[in-house]
Amino acid sequence: MSISTPTTIDYSELSDSFQLFSKISQISTSFYDFSDTLLKDGKVFHGLNDIQHNLVLKDSGITLLFPVIANDNIIGFVICDDTGVSQERVNLSKTYIASIANDTLGKALNTSIEILNPLTAQNMSQMRKFVLLFKPTLNQIDHGATAKTENVDISRKPSSIDDILAYVQNNIRKPISLESVSQNVFLSPSYLSRIFKKYLHVNFIDYVNYQRVAIACKYLMLTDNKVSVISRQVGCSQNSYFSKIFKKATGMSPLAYRRTHAAVQKVLTIPRDLTWHDQDTIYDISRRYFQNLTYDFSIQTVDGYPYVNQIGTLTDSGSRGWLYSVDCQQPTSPSSTIVTADNAVIQWFYTSQVMSH
Repeated sequence: MSISTPTTIDYSELSDSFQLFSKISQISTSFYDFSDTLLKDGKVFHGLNDIQHNLVLKDSGITLLFPVIANDNIIGFVICDDTGVSQERVNLSKTYIASIANDTLGKALNTSIEILNPLTAQNMSQMRKFVLLFKPTLNQIDHGATAKTENVDISRKPSSIDDILAYVQNNIRKPISLESVSQNVFLSPSYLSRIFKKYLHVNFIDYVNYQRVAIACKYLMLTDNKVSVISRQVGCSQNSYFSKIFKKATGMSPLAYRRTHAAVQKVLTIPRDLTWHDQDTIYDISRRYFQNLTYDFSIQTVDGYPYVNQIGTLTDSGSRGWLYSVDCQQPTSPSSTIVTADNAVIQWFYTSQVMSH
C-alpha cells in the first residue's frame, strides 16, 4: 500500500531548506507530496487548487522529477528546473537533496528517505501511456475501494470533488464530458456523477454548461467577439449546441443578451464550490468570496435589505452600479433573499445603466 506524508508535519523547515538550496545552487527546486502539499519558494501550499495555481511544470526536457521514497513507497517528487544548468550538475545535487529530506522529513516520519534518479522524458512518456492503457482498470479499482468505504470515509469525497472542480475550471474552454473528467480524476463516471450531485446539489453536466454560459456572458458583455468565436472559446465546437444551452440558461439568444447588457463594464464570476452551504444566500456567498480575495465589499440598506454598492474599487455613482445574476439570469429580488441550494454560478456586473436594485 502506498503512503503519503501526514498532514500534521510542520513543513516550514523543509521548505526553508529547499529555498536555501535553490539560492545556492541556482536550480529552482520545489517539493510535492501525495498529501497534496507543495513546497515552493519558501512557501507551503495545501490543497489541489493552491497547488495548481502555484505549480507550473515546464516541458519534460527542462524539468527533472526526483521520486521521493519512504518505507519502500513513493511519497512525492522533488522538482528541479534545470534551465541553463548542466545535466551532470543537477544529478550531483541528488545527494544534497537526500540530505535535506532526511534531516527534516525523515526525522518527522521516523524513517529513511531515499531520492531516486530523476525520471527521464521517456519515463514520463511511458507513464502517460500506462495511465491511458489502464484507466478502465484504475477506475474500477478506485470505484471498488470507495464503494466499500462509502459510509465511513466521508473525508475523501470532498477531496475528490475539489479535484473535479479544479479540472473543470482549468479545462472549461475545451470539450468536457463526464467520461473525460472521470478518467482524469480516476473515478468511475457513475460514482463521479453521484458524489457531485450529493455534495454540490447540481448535476455535473448542468454545472459544466452553466460555467460555459457564464464565461460566454462575460465575453458577450465585454468583447466584440463573434458568437462563433465565443462558442469555441467556451469549448463548444458546434454553434447550434452553444446557442441551445445559452438560450436555455439565459432565456435569450447570444446577440440579444449582448444588446441587453451593452452598458456592462466589469464582470466578476463566482463558480459553485464546496464552500457554498445549503442555506447560504447570494449575498452570503458573495460577501465571503470577495472578502477572501481582500476586495472591498460595501453595502447600504434599502427597504430593510442589504444592497451591494461597492465591490473592489467600483462603487455606485449616479446611474452606475452593481447588479447580479444567478445561473445566468437576473432576479428581481434582493441578493440576501435568494438561497443558492442548487445553483451553479453567480455573476456580479458593474453597469452604467442600473435599471433596478
